[in-house]
Amino acid sequence: MRKYIPNILTSMRILLTPVIIYLGLTIHVYWILFLGSIIAIADFLDGYLARRWHVESINGAKLDAIADKIFAIGLLLILVIRTHSFIYVFVFEIIIASLNLYFYLKKGVAQSLIIGKIKTWIIFITILIGLLDVVFSSWNIPIDILVYFTLIWQIGSFLSYIKNYLDIKRNKQSLIDDYIEFIDIINP
Repeated sequence: MRKYIPNILTSMRILLTPVIIYLGLTIHVYWILFLGSIIAIADFLDGYLARRWHVESINGAKLDAIADKIFAIGLLLILVIRTHSFIYVFVFEIIIASLNLYFYLKKGVAQSLIIGKIKTWIIFITILIGLLDVVFSSWNIPIDILVYFTLIWQIGSFLSYIKNYLDIKRNKQSLIDDYIEFIDIINP
């Protein structure tokens, strides 16, 4: 039973995202903050429990990454509708998610980089502060600075994933060349 709990928590995050989008579009920001907190705790728990119980899996890691992307894009959609400051972060996150999906589906490359994980946390912190700014607009939070900071991390993450893909592609070609050379030596 333990091996299913982390993936159930991750799936719960995916299933709650449309509810959060609905709440955001109907201006129930307090509920968003409440459910967002539950989802953040579930995000921590799924990885923690999987490691603690030694039930980590490649599929679980992929599902976790997908859940993070869906949740972040859903929250960013709310912020884009409420305040246009987040449009660039939203668009760039869709580009990064599309790039990662392309590398995975077409090229079989599915690797999380540390810069991508840091970028994800920065996006979530920026989103949280953005939601707080929507609720408490009198605080005068410098959202533009956070957006630019997040964009810098997104660009760094984007470039790192492209470099990683090119390195993997180069290494695969090198292995193929080595194999052909080995066969040429062995055949005679």
